[in-house]
Amino acid sequence: MQPESKQSSTRLPDAAARLLQKAAALYGRGDLRGAREACWQLLQLNPGQVDALHILGLAAWRVGERDLAFDEIRKAIASEPRKPQPHNSLGVMLKELGDLAGAEAAFRTAIDLMPDYPDALTNLGNILCEAGRLVDAESLHRRVIELAPASADGHNNLATTLSKAERWDEALPECEAAVRLQPTRAEFHINLGNVLAALDSWTEAVPAFQRGAALAPHNVEAHANLGIALYHVGQPEQAAAAHRIATELQPGNARVWANFADAQVAVGDADAALKSVQRALALDPDLPEAHNSMGLVLQARGMPEEAMAAFQTAIGLRPDCHTAYNNLGTVLSSQARISEALAAYAKAIALMPDYAEAQWNKGALHLLLGEFDVGWRGYEHGLDMKRARARLPLRGISGWEGQAIAGKTIAVSGEQGVGDQIMFASLLIDLVERGSTCLVKVDTRLHPLLERSMSGLTLLPQDGLAWSRAAQAAIDFQAPIGSLCRWLRPDLASFPQRCGYLKADPKQRDRLRSCYRTRLGGRPLVGISWRGGTGNAAQTRSISLDAWAPILSQRDFGFVNLQYGNCGVDLAAVRREIGVEILHDETIDPLISLDDFAAQTAAMDLVISIDNSTVHMAGALNVPVWVMLPVMPDWRWMLGRTDSPWYSSVRLFRQSKAGEWSSVIKTVAEEMAKVLGVARPGRPGDDGVDPDARH
Repeated sequence: MQPESKQSSTRLPDAAARLLQKAAALYGRGDLRGAREACWQLLQLNPGQVDALHILGLAAWRVGERDLAFDEIRKAIASEPRKPQPHNSLGVMLKELGDLAGAEAAFRTAIDLMPDYPDALTNLGNILCEAGRLVDAESLHRRVIELAPASADGHNNLATTLSKAERWDEALPECEAAVRLQPTRAEFHINLGNVLAALDSWTEAVPAFQRGAALAPHNVEAHANLGIALYHVGQPEQAAAAHRIATELQPGNARVWANFADAQVAVGDADAALKSVQRALALDPDLPEAHNSMGLVLQARGMPEEAMAAFQTAIGLRPDCHTAYNNLGTVLSSQARISEALAAYAKAIALMPDYAEAQWNKGALHLLLGEFDVGWRGYEHGLDMKRARARLPLRGISGWEGQAIAGKTIAVSGEQGVGDQIMFASLLIDLVERGSTCLVKVDTRLHPLLERSMSGLTLLPQDGLAWSRAAQAAIDFQAPIGSLCRWLRPDLASFPQRCGYLKADPKQRDRLRSCYRTRLGGRPLVGISWRGGTGNAAQTRSISLDAWAPILSQRDFGFVNLQYGNCGVDLAAVRREIGVEILHDETIDPLISLDDFAAQTAAMDLVISIDNSTVHMAGALNVPVWVMLPVMPDWRWMLGRTDSPWYSSVRLFRQSKAGEWSSVIKTVAEEMAKVLGVARPGRPGDDGVDPDARH
């Protein structure tokens, strides 16, 4: 509340006017004692002067003398009932005391006296917004902006009202206007971040919350919401750091501890997450979010039954807890309880139809079951979540939805990991065969392979500004590369019978094959890879190399390391404990040159791997590849099959019991003995047969 700088409608003598100006200036600087002294002097000259009484009331309120404050404000109103400012100040005081009806009446009186009084319009709008009377509140805030277009608070208040009505698209430009007009107001940046988060624009929300936290380092909301945003964009370490600050600022807040636990789970620190969620539950045993977080912690610790119980507790406390239903679905899915998982996802979606995570998870299960139509529709929701799926980057250009594309230009964006980009690259051939011009943004490391293997593509780097140049061309459609599946792979019959679609550098392939065979005594070459994925997926898919002993003990084969990343410790342990030397070529680094890795993979007679990008490379090159899969594999491998529609050279070996790999490894070892001596004998340099011509 600020006193009115203008004089009363009754002109004051010069001495009194100077005292009023002095009182207003002192109040504005926070010198309440000086302001009150000036007002008392003024009232001695002019008893009942409304502005002096008003300032005395405001000053008394600020120092906690509430009875005196009301007394002075009411004197001001009695002195000049038609002056709107004291009525507005009375409304503010009543609102702070919880008398909302009295506050509303006071604000309305001020507006009746001055219809274009921005402060009263704003205050009435805010009180109506809090009461849920959003239509009237919106009208008032829009009127404030009409009167003062440069009012940052006006835009922010309108954004708050629109947000409460969940009209996020309309709230966004108002938040942006508030930030633009007053960029140093932390709460404006936080509100902008909240709206962006509601729109699932988490990448854009991160810098908004970061700016809010920088401007208000002690604001818990800024740090807590920054942590949530960072979690959604797949930066769990940074999310955990933000949540840690939030817990330090407000250690008694159970929610921030629960959010901290979620980030710690994502980082892979289940022990620390357990301590955090226990802290949350100690603070609030009935907080559904805390039980939901406990479920995530227990799931990460390999305790599925206990995790399901925690999610059920969260649902019991809050029957509309859609996240708990989704998380329950993930545990049920991991236990191969597919129908129950689908029901849990359906419940989450019924509670929140736009819940992208549940839509994605449900779609993935349908794909696993070979139900492609509903599966691909669910898969599209990955565009709205932290799946590294490429959004449509070109404004004003329609997404491709299966229309005739002959003679048209389509811009295709690579997405997710290298393995996904390799698998989906098979779809680019379909687009070219249909007569389209393809502009393709994929991982630059794939460019040499694609240039050698496919014609009709214009390759652009996945990172950088190449789209801005390409956008100058006549682009008709655009699509994330995975979104092509819905239109090009609607069922199993739509998968083409191709024997590979990538071609390695033949000279480098032959050179590596010759070198490796020489070093391994001419034995058939078997490339191996034993880990991959992140988080729970890594634990489920990966197989410790020492467990490969039955495979590696097949001494009639020579083994070559195709595992990306640092493998020195694992290779040394196998050499020491099993007595097997696995050839490691230090000149090949899959993380740097995929073309080199393709040549190395193509040099193999057989590849044996867990589910990772090595499988996709081998399959796309038509190299025989045996894949060891968990009970519940990734959606692309479906259920019950020993082959894959994506790659003709793939053979699948599946667990029969979750976490138990020994029988899978034993079967693979037995099959190796059966194929000994018949593994792809035709080689350039051996008998002149080109392996890329095989079927």
